[in-house]
Amino acid sequence: MINSIQNNTVYPLDLIENEANKLGQIIHIEPIQSSGSSRFYAIIYFYDESTILGCYNSNVKENEAFIYFSNLFYDSNLPVPHIVHVSDDKTIYFQTYISELSLFDLLKIKKFHYDNEIVDYYLQALQLLQHFNKFTDIDFSKTYPNPSFDSRSIRWDLNYFKYNFLKIIDLPFDEDKLENDFEELENIVLSYSQNYLSLRDYQSANLMLNDNKLYVIDFQGARIGSQMYDVAALLFDSKAQMPIDIREQLLLFYLNSISSDDIKFSTLKDEFYWIALFRQMQALGTFGYRGLVQHKPTFTSSIPFGVKNLQIIANNLNLNNLVELPKIFEKLIDKYLTKSDIKKSEKILNVKISSFSIKNQYPPLDNEHGGGFVFDCRCLTNPGRLPEMQMLNGKDKLVIEMMRSDEKTKNFLNYIFNTICLAINEYLERGYTLLQVSFGCTGGQHRSVYCADEIAKRLDEYFGEKIIINITHLNI
Repeated sequence: MINSIQNNTVYPLDLIENEANKLGQIIHIEPIQSSGSSRFYAIIYFYDESTILGCYNSNVKENEAFIYFSNLFYDSNLPVPHIVHVSDDKTIYFQTYISELSLFDLLKIKKFHYDNEIVDYYLQALQLLQHFNKFTDIDFSKTYPNPSFDSRSIRWDLNYFKYNFLKIIDLPFDEDKLENDFEELENIVLSYSQNYLSLRDYQSANLMLNDNKLYVIDFQGARIGSQMYDVAALLFDSKAQMPIDIREQLLLFYLNSISSDDIKFSTLKDEFYWIALFRQMQALGTFGYRGLVQHKPTFTSSIPFGVKNLQIIANNLNLNNLVELPKIFEKLIDKYLTKSDIKKSEKILNVKISSFSIKNQYPPLDNEHGGGFVFDCRCLTNPGRLPEMQMLNGKDKLVIEMMRSDEKTKNFLNYIFNTICLAINEYLERGYTLLQVSFGCTGGQHRSVYCADEIAKRLDEYFGEKIIINITHLNI
């Protein structure tokens, strides 16, 4: 049944049909259910075999924002719908019909199995996002409701979490201390660069598939903000049930693609998780309002996944400057997650890293899991062949500078780092407590020592307190 408007006398479908008649002879109109907004959509089929998507929305300013950004992106050859007609009162607009299949639909078809096809689509989404982020020369009068993630819009989202989730589920908390935490979180969010265009709701249900290509359909709330907001929305999309190892793989891909000598990898990673925390709190506010207040089951069922995401995000941050939020997170975890989930998250993973000479005995395997990695560094340029470095080792400045400037070594370590990260995340998820990583070279003094130290440094920077690193050099 279609909900009526204007005193139950006019229906959105009727309004769309009347406007569509101006464009051609209609065969059929098919309404589309919209679970997360007040907009009403319908597919219009014409006798000339063309098909378009119509939208009715009484919020004219929101419509103007969508139309403006759609034209801006379309004219820049980005994959978005093309606006083909707008009603005089701007309550109805028509756009090209992309597809009935979203990335989220494909995930459901595959029962949330993240195979190569799914991962490739996510990689495409991350690459595409960088093109959208570059749009900063925009007409701010067209944005809705705010042109940027300023203090006011941040507080709106934080209060959405408080009033539409915490208070709805009747979770006890100290409101004064929570407001102090909100102020601290607001300052953290605003401390990062706000010079990128954020689409605001960049997630699997808003990425449509057509001919192996992604199309973006939801950006009426676009505004200037952090480059990490949309990445966080995509990778911590609660409905998508993304495995931790896949998320880490995609995050590494994205951070490596935007990092530079001027911006530390660890700084980008911190920004990602702080923005992800802010985004996830806003998402839980949406789940509370749409699910618990409006009784829409899709949103209600997303709450445990949202809390799980909140737990993962919080575990990647230092929350010492927050007082009440960590307590709230613990209560939510206790309320919505099983004891086995909590037990796994509390275990610490020990990563044992060693360097050794391949001419000698390999490092012994620990009995707990009996596995890990052994990497052969003999494929790399050997500093030990240079007379001035023969008596040095991988901890000496000359050797470090030579290895660090070698392109082959850089690529070697990047591949190794990504591989080890996948293993660590899987071990953390399973509650394992030990992973061994060994690097060998001919003498066990130059290449293996440098590689072991460099990987240890990167892992410590990336995982922080989630792992304990022990490093041993067997031949120096």
